[in-house]
This record gives sequence, C-alpha cells and structure tokens, in this order.
Amino acid sequence: MSDPIRFVDLFCGLGAFHEAFKSFGGFDCVFACDIDERARRIYEENHGLKPEGDIRAVDPSSLPDFDVLCAGFPCQSFSIAGLRKGFGDDRGNLFHDVLRFVDAKKPKVVILENVKNLKGHDGGRTYSTIKSLMESRGYGFSSAVMDSAHYGSPQCRQRIFMVGVLGGSFSFPGRSHKCSPVSSVIDNSDGSNWNSSGYYLVPKKSKPRPFRPRILFDVHLNATKKGGRQGERVYDIGGCGITVCASSGGPGAKTGLYRVGKNIRRLNSKECLGMFGFPPSYCFLDATEQQKIFYLGNSIVVDVVLALAPKVAEIFSESP
Repeated sequence: MSDPIRFVDLFCGLGAFHEAFKSFGGFDCVFACDIDERARRIYEENHGLKPEGDIRAVDPSSLPDFDVLCAGFPCQSFSIAGLRKGFGDDRGNLFHDVLRFVDAKKPKVVILENVKNLKGHDGGRTYSTIKSLMESRGYGFSSAVMDSAHYGSPQCRQRIFMVGVLGGSFSFPGRSHKCSPVSSVIDNSDGSNWNSSGYYLVPKKSKPRPFRPRILFDVHLNATKKGGRQGERVYDIGGCGITVCASSGGPGAKTGLYRVGKNIRRLNSKECLGMFGFPPSYCFLDATEQQKIFYLGNSIVVDVVLALAPKVAEIFSESP
C-alpha cells in the first residue's frame, strides 16, 4: 500500500492503538483526544502528536478525513466494578459522540473497545443498541471478547472488541496456543518485598493451567482471618498474570502479588508496561509510580491491537 491508513485515536489514554499501528506499519494517526491533561502530555511525548481535550468540544467535520476510527470509550458505566448505569451515565453517553465522528467522516472501519460486561449489560440491550446504531449506518458489525493472554501478553485481560466495516465484514484473528509467562517481563533488579505486617499466607494447591493465573497463596488478615480476593493472593510468575487494574484493594492492589525469587511483591510500572505490550522506553514524564500503574490499568493491551492490525490492513488491500 502506497498511502498510509489514516486513523483517529479517541479516548486515547497512553496510546495503545497508536503504539500497535506504529509497530505494524502502514498507519498514520491524524487526530487523538483525551480529557486527562497528563495523559495528553504523555501521549504527545511518546507519539509526537498532541491530543485535543474533551471529545464533546470537538467538531469532527473540521478534522482531516480518516479511514479508521478507534475508540476505547469509558468503561465505568458498564463495568462490574462500577455502578453499571450504561447510557444513563454521562460517560456511557460518550458513545454518541463517537457516532458524531462516524456520521461526519464515514470511516471504512470503526474499532470499539470496552469491558466484556458491556455485552450483557441491561439484559443485552446496551450492546444491541450499539449494534443497531452502527448497522443503520451501513456497517457490518461483529464483536469478540478477546483475552490478551491469547495474543502474546503475560496478562489475563478480557475485553470486548466491536468492529464495524462500512459495507463489509470483519474476521477476528485466531488465538495463540502459547502463553507468555509473567517471568518474561520481570525486572530482576527489583529486590523489593511486600509489607506482610498484619497478614499471613495460606498455601494453595492449584495446578498450572494454560492462559490462567496460578495462585500460590491466599493472603489473610491476622485480625479477621479473612482474605483470598484478587488483591489478597500471591501468584506464580511461571504462568500468565491477573488483570492489572486502575483501582483495587488489598496488599496486591492494582497489580497483584507475585513470588519473585525469595521475595513477594507487587509488579512495578516497568513490568506493567511489559504486561501491556508497551516498550520499556515508554516515557511517563513526571508521573509517580502509582500514577503510571493507574494509567496502565485503564489502558488497552497493545498486543491485542497488534493482532487486529493485519486484519484491518487486509480490508484496505482488498478495497478497489
């Protein structure tokens, strides 16, 4: 292809779409936006493009034409961890701003990402509404819940990807049969240990399973004798890891606890970059360690988008 495939990166965050398409080659980002000011500065530092702010203030007709629209629109309205208000929440209604871009520019491909719970939200009506609105605009619409562990990531992270193709259809990529272990991203120079004061470990007899985290210990509070939730477990780095979250509780909050050599600790931000497929050179500017992990916890996994990229490029190579 002589001309690059132009795309826009809505709700861009750290730029997982941009990172994947840049790595694959043949794509050019012509617009990005995100409401978070620090995320915009981080994005510009790493991708050389300054994102705009609030999507609601953007006139899409003023933008250059583009071929692909990418939007990992806010998931809190559909997440099990959130209030699950869906389109009754301002964040859920941002999907209608995505439609403004679709209507103004009619891109050949629309890629939407959200939590897997979106498909079952409100008895399936939320998903059906999105599907109906896209199909009424002439898009062949399909979706798949993709677990990043099946696409080269050491992280078990399930998200729904919805793809619309104007006047066509989309074929999702096949899954890998080889799992990347957490050990592949471990920073062996990190000799930190968790603060075990007030806790005790309960050994688990779980066996290794492909593409599933293996629990070595439950972590219980001395005071209550209770524990064993996601942030209260110690995992094996020999298998894939748990979902890195923007917010979660327990001593393993956000990343989970792992046994690394003789130590037990959370993952650091460098290791979390590897869990998402970002390069170790990725620059967070002045963000703190916890802020880095927060932004990653809200990110799309680069490896998954990289698996989608050849399927997207194929649509344009087949176009007349």
